[in-house]
Amino acid sequence: MTALDINTYTSDGFERVCTVTQETAHNNSWFYTDIDQDLMFRDHRSWIYFIVVNGEIWKVGETGNPLGIRYKRGTSSQPKPGTEGRLGRYRTGDYGGADRYDTDWTIRERLHTELVEGARVEFWAKACPIAETQVTVAGNTEQVGSAIHKELEMAYLDYIFEQTGSLPRLNKLRK
Repeated sequence: MTALDINTYTSDGFERVCTVTQETAHNNSWFYTDIDQDLMFRDHRSWIYFIVVNGEIWKVGETGNPLGIRYKRGTSSQPKPGTEGRLGRYRTGDYGGADRYDTDWTIRERLHTELVEGARVEFWAKACPIAETQVTVAGNTEQVGSAIHKELEMAYLDYIFEQTGSLPRLNKLRK
């Protein structure tokens, strides 16, 4: 289906960020290869991203955080785990804790079989513009950023639903 084909969206500005591999089945964590370092570690805070399996979009998501945060020391090419960067959180999610129903854990669990069977799992992303807007704060005019990633995620989900009759496999609902 064209609406789920990643190639449909490259003209929108989506770029491949990295490829996913399963680090170990034991702790359900991911390792990224073929990382576009400039894209992964860009200092930007408004993104739409897709998780793509063999060219098919399985997840549409958004974040107001950078895609990845570099480790302060060391030479790791991987993004730092945790909530500061979206792909860092996808790598390890809840660290295998008691809450295995965490979204990131569930997605890694769902894609485990695909990875074991040799599927190509990738992250693709598009940086969203951040517009400067004037607002009044305590009687003073201030410039603040205004991001559209949440609304744009809904636009992509709506388009896919209109074209296919369903959401991508890993999107549970349309917020």
